[in-house]
Amino acid sequence: MRALWLGAAIATIGVGRWVGPAHADEAPRGYPPGYTPISAPAITYDWTGVYFGGQVGADNSRTRWPNDFTFERVEQSTTGFVGGAHAGLQKQWSWIVVGAEVSFFWMDQSGSVASTTVPGVTLASTVRDLTLVTGKFGWAWENILATFKGGWATGEVDFRISAVGTQPAVSSGREGGWTAGASIEYALWDHVILGAEYDFVQFNADRTLAPTAGALVPIHIHAAVVDQFVTARLTFKFGGGAVAVK
Repeated sequence: MRALWLGAAIATIGVGRWVGPAHADEAPRGYPPGYTPISAPAITYDWTGVYFGGQVGADNSRTRWPNDFTFERVEQSTTGFVGGAHAGLQKQWSWIVVGAEVSFFWMDQSGSVASTTVPGVTLASTVRDLTLVTGKFGWAWENILATFKGGWATGEVDFRISAVGTQPAVSSGREGGWTAGASIEYALWDHVILGAEYDFVQFNADRTLAPTAGALVPIHIHAAVVDQFVTARLTFKFGGGAVAVK
């Protein structure tokens, strides 16, 4: 009887040692032989493309006049609405985005102040519009893009000196200067992008006004004009969009 029990135990151990390695060589349960599971590709966003859109926001315009004739410094600051349009192109390499943009802003920022040296005389300035031509450099993270930009700016600026009972002296024209700014954008869908932007613009105006408004000689103005505005942007982009990364 002991011999029978001993023989059965030896047979069980032998079968176990033979079956164990065989199971170790099998494919994982649930997959057919030779099948290797593949993970799903990651989805990211490509900012490459051509785009256009519009923006609205608030603008602050500040003008300083060192007046050579009256020897007074006039400073005016006004805040109001700004709106416009933009268009550009950009290219993404890895997380770096480089591009160029042209934007136009319309505003009607007028300010005036009474002269402190000539009674009854009012000095006024108006910034009517701005055009910016800029290069841009940014960092992308999925469908979020942060950029800095800088370049050339031009604007339509009017200067006016008036007095009661006289014809005002007016000088209108475009001035050139520089601009810098920053923006943050979010790709809502493949071709629709929302964003917010800050822009700084500065240019100098060197004008001579005719001898009117009580002045006996031409008035020479060296004016520094600074505009700062924050806008919300809506952009439509063609190209790029959501892509799969293996």
